[in-house]
Amino acid sequence: MKHGKIEYRQVAVWLTRHIGDEEREGEVDRALEAVKTLPAEAKAALKAAFVFGLKAPRQERDDLFQELFLKLWEAKTALQGANTGADKLAYAIARCDWKNWWRAFKIRQHYSLSEPVGPGDEGPALTYGDLLVGEAEFEERVNGKIEAERIWAKLPQHIKAIVRRKLLGQKTNATDRLDLRVFAERNPHLIM
Repeated sequence: MKHGKIEYRQVAVWLTRHIGDEEREGEVDRALEAVKTLPAEAKAALKAAFVFGLKAPRQERDDLFQELFLKLWEAKTALQGANTGADKLAYAIARCDWKNWWRAFKIRQHYSLSEPVGPGDEGPALTYGDLLVGEAEFEERVNGKIEAERIWAKLPQHIKAIVRRKLLGQKTNATDRLDLRVFAERNPHLIM
């Protein structure tokens, strides 16, 4: 691609790049005709989105192109028929959105949850998703244990005795059940 002016054919070729080689030439011509029939603001949006869409990593290009085009289309970048003004305004808007996109892209982690963590010695390789699930389960257990210890420490001795018997599966009498219910009703802040 030559630098400078973007040709509509370049945009049409890029839009049809995922089509097989046999059908592609006819699809490029159809896409080119469709692009030529668009209103001026849509053409300006396509060109600007095309320029900045190509300045993203390969796996992110389609998403960025679509995002930029939609933002530009929603902004209606046409300056009432002044085509050169529409191109400049679309370019400026796309450039600002592209810079913001890069700023956010640099911050995000670029790992797929299905990506293997390391070489699998035996059996299937461990993935980041597996690690995330395992970490969440561990944290839930630790948090649950800490919470249980906090609640246990606040219980009076006679309630601890009743709870201990219930946890061991031993039978409790009506007085124990009544004491437990009354304690829970009077002290909901201890349990929450």
